[in-house]
Amino acid sequence: MTQRPIRLGLPWSLQHYKPLNGAHPLVLSFLEGNGAVEPVAITPVAATVPREMQTRVLARMARQTNPLPDELLPTFIDWLSLPDQVAIESQASTCDALFLHTAPLHAASAPWIFHFESFPSLFMPFMFTGQTRGIDLRSQGWFRQVRERLAAPDCKRIFSHMRSSLEILTRVFDDADIAAKCHHVPLGIALRETAELLPKFEPGGRLRILFTNSLHGHPSSFYLRGGHHLLDAFALLRKQRPDAELTVLSAVPADLTTRFPSSHFIGVNWINSRVDDATLDQLFLGHQLFALPAAGLHSHSLLRAMAHGCVPIVSDALGYEEYTAGIEDSVMVLRGVRDMVYRDEPEGWVSDRYEPYLAPSAGFAQQIHDRIAERAQPGQLREMALHNLDHCRRRHAVTASHDGFNRMLQGR
Repeated sequence: MTQRPIRLGLPWSLQHYKPLNGAHPLVLSFLEGNGAVEPVAITPVAATVPREMQTRVLARMARQTNPLPDELLPTFIDWLSLPDQVAIESQASTCDALFLHTAPLHAASAPWIFHFESFPSLFMPFMFTGQTRGIDLRSQGWFRQVRERLAAPDCKRIFSHMRSSLEILTRVFDDADIAAKCHHVPLGIALRETAELLPKFEPGGRLRILFTNSLHGHPSSFYLRGGHHLLDAFALLRKQRPDAELTVLSAVPADLTTRFPSSHFIGVNWINSRVDDATLDQLFLGHQLFALPAAGLHSHSLLRAMAHGCVPIVSDALGYEEYTAGIEDSVMVLRGVRDMVYRDEPEGWVSDRYEPYLAPSAGFAQQIHDRIAERAQPGQLREMALHNLDHCRRRHAVTASHDGFNRMLQGR
């Protein structure tokens, strides 16, 4: 786009981006320390914006509603938030392009690039991840609306760290203009020094497991991340390993104490408030295992755990295979989640339904217990952690991620 650092407008602090996790560490990783780009924060408008600009934004919003039935117009208008779209439009001239993520619908006139992880998120607010079963996708007016936005000339690049998501997008939209904009950019993660990781694997130490909630910290995500299956598994594990400790970083679900007996919380250290990055780093460094038996993919959490020497316990939910390929022997995998939650659709995409996973499952709990019990020796965990660290060094170096991001910006 330009030889100087490319100025990318980030509207991630606006109200519109709150349900999209705002300035999530995953998208920030493409920018932090990357000298080829200059992030420009787009903030809420403090002063009165000229009426003609508001009118232009309204007109753009109105044009995008053409494919939508009348009953969905309020949903679309509320989702975009006129004040936020006006804020973006009024500050777009300060940047070369907008950097949008997760859901592409917006009403600014500036060029933009778009990042996504999960294909269903493209259709927010009309379809939400975990609630997509039974939808005839191509017959929806909002499917055409999103396709038109991605095919529009002002959409310059579409990229993802997930190859499978890009393949689904290009297959389902079946549009040459959209396909030509698509790029794969790997995630990068800063690694801890090996010497920092080794003390927790000394013989004689306690077996320590870490579980963290999503960035937004909503209590319901405790269950979406498999926390209920983990608590049941941990209660079983304590019978053989009374030294085991479980640290849970999460808001407390309202029904937690009615779902589980008090005995399940013996050995559990529950942190129910947000912690800063430095504290989270220390938590990762102090635990040998990171439990992520989730219904959905959490790429950044997985990589951050491995970069800190935490051996991960993940589910076989869609997407994890892109990270565990080549390190199958040093990752613990909960099987059966994909079959329960996901379904391949005739149109070429994968629908999902999280609800069944929220129920108790003795089978899932037993699997988690067995995976941990089989590999709970410090020496074995140490070798697994070092193998994963080397994997991150080879596959997820920050410099390689930035190089891929910068090539994407240049259209290469």
